[in-house]
Amino acid sequence: EESGGAVHVFSLSSEEEYAVFSAPGRTEIGGNHTDHQHGRVLAGSIDLDIIAVAAPNGEGVIRLKSEGFPMDVVELDDLEIHPEEYNRSVSILRGIAAWFARQGCRLEGFNAYTVSNVFKGSGLSSSAALEVLLGNIFNSLFHDGKCTPVQLAQIGQYAENVYFGKPSGLLDQMGSSMG
Repeated sequence: EESGGAVHVFSLSSEEEYAVFSAPGRTEIGGNHTDHQHGRVLAGSIDLDIIAVAAPNGEGVIRLKSEGFPMDVVELDDLEIHPEEYNRSVSILRGIAAWFARQGCRLEGFNAYTVSNVFKGSGLSSSAALEVLLGNIFNSLFHDGKCTPVQLAQIGQYAENVYFGKPSGLLDQMGSSMG
């Protein structure tokens, strides 16, 4: 990946330990947008998903390359909110990392590559699927799988509200994390 004249390369070689993760998109059956006011909703996951292959790197850096998009890079010693990142996927990555760091997780960094058929702008919650996927990666690699699906949805909502800059309810994340 070329960025500002520098070339950033990472691989998931056969010698590295890696894991495969998946999170589905969602559809709402009823109550769309009422979740913002704590109203009742009904949602379900769909058979379209975002898939990631991830491997710890021990470098204190997260590199996320999504097919068709530039690589997102987050240095784990900088997990503050960056207003210039609002509405970009790197802010979601940074926000989820910050949540896990505040829980005392020893984050060491990872490299991940994603592909998705939950297309951006399709109305099937590609951002929530990404949030749940990233939550699962952090939960698996650095938190011994302690988070429940409900907590993963709440972590995604936190990242979206605080770091991404969008005041969302929990419909999208719950639809992805709970099915």
